[in-house]
Amino acid sequence: MSDAAEYRPPLADYFDELEKRYGDQFNFDRLSIEELETIERLARDAIDNDPRVSAVEKKNLTPLLTLVDMQRRKRAAGAKH
Repeated sequence: MSDAAEYRPPLADYFDELEKRYGDQFNFDRLSIEELETIERLARDAIDNDPRVSAVEKKNLTPLLTLVDMQRRKRAAGAKH
């Protein structure tokens, strides 16, 4: 297997960590602000800076940033009420 096939971006490892932490209860509503910020930072790094992440993978990560933004807006709206 080549190095490219074995490469896992830090975001993949972080998702593994979150799945271990939350198990079956994993969802974006349960994540802390810090966890959401870490996901956003790692996703942006994979998209913008990681040459080992393919163009297709970068495109597939874009909805993840949308989910993080939606969660941020949802929490901001909830804090106003």
